[in-house]
Amino acid sequence: MLIDKTNTSLNKTLLFLVVYIFFMIPNSFGKKNIEIKVGILLGFTGAVESLTPSMADSAELAFNEVVNNKDKFNEITFKVIRADTTCNNIKLAKNAAKKIIDDGASAIIGAACPNMTIDIAKELSIPEKILMISPADTSNELIELEDNGFIFRTTPPKIRGSQILADITKDRGIRKLAISYSGDKDYKNFAEFYRNTLDKNNIKTTIMLPHNKNTNDYSKHISTLSAAGGDALAVISDLNLGGDQIIKSILGTGMFETFILNESMIEQNLIDDLKKKDLKKSFGYVQGLSNLGSEKFINLAQKSGIDPSSPYTGESYDAAAIIILSNFAKIFSNYNSINKAIYSVANKPGVKIYPGEINKAIRILRDGKSINYEGATNVEFDKFGDTFGSFVEVDLKKGKLKSKKLR
Repeated sequence: MLIDKTNTSLNKTLLFLVVYIFFMIPNSFGKKNIEIKVGILLGFTGAVESLTPSMADSAELAFNEVVNNKDKFNEITFKVIRADTTCNNIKLAKNAAKKIIDDGASAIIGAACPNMTIDIAKELSIPEKILMISPADTSNELIELEDNGFIFRTTPPKIRGSQILADITKDRGIRKLAISYSGDKDYKNFAEFYRNTLDKNNIKTTIMLPHNKNTNDYSKHISTLSAAGGDALAVISDLNLGGDQIIKSILGTGMFETFILNESMIEQNLIDDLKKKDLKKSFGYVQGLSNLGSEKFINLAQKSGIDPSSPYTGESYDAAAIIILSNFAKIFSNYNSINKAIYSVANKPGVKIYPGEINKAIRILRDGKSINYEGATNVEFDKFGDTFGSFVEVDLKKGKLKSKKLR
């Protein structure tokens, strides 16, 4: 009997290759093993440095869920890169964003401070097709930005907050008030929309006066407000734009005892700085925690040593979770763009997903089913990449913020 030695040799070679593929390279068979780099681009120094650690830690909390899961989600691994915008130097912020992108990041959580997100988006993120999700930029200008579907945010625009503040003002029984607002374009728009909504509710605005952050003397500004009078003074501003100085200068004078504050004015730092001067008659709103997801996020954050009441913590966690889930959805459902994947995981229909359930969501996506990520802040994106958000009415009493009502 003749033996075909050529075929025998070929068969042995093929057998060796099969064994090598299955036993020597097990992780490469059927798995993509993609590393996704994500930048956390926030103001670690500067005006909001007291808020940023909790925001960044909340975002990383979501990534840690995937790292520490029991299942092996080998399709994707994530690497987080932190970078500082300083929150007041746009050149340094752009350099920080460029370094993140040069280091290979395909997504950015940030920015947070006014105007930085839009400038970085225009010059870097949109041209480079880098996804950006801001957890804290409430600029109205972002609504109309031609972003090709790459810019999202988990916090609603300022104009939404002005409606909420007007509703709270009405419910508190205020009949007339004075408004002091920052000359910044966004705050001016906020103040105008707020006043117009008050007018519709028959609440009189005695004066609407802009203030300038570049001054150490607000006495003339305050005297003008006082002369106009009102049941309360609405301070539409930011702590680093002069709003805090106006309140500190008025407290104890008897000019105004009730202050109405937008979210950017409501920080524990302000209350601490006032020391014994109490803002007990003052109120406003903060964004965030108003659904089943809020309870889950609070528990999750507290177990990790994060203060869940710090502004934009829930929004930061949600931004990270959406980046994680949209990348898995892109692979499992073969989406050709990340923005389509984002809408598929964040909006209805699908199984509702809350904080602490990211791994559950990945398993659902892997099985070919849909999810609806509600998260900590009830995320639902509109066509502009904005979310309607969740709001909590708050009082400032006895040196603390007191939640009063969900809005």
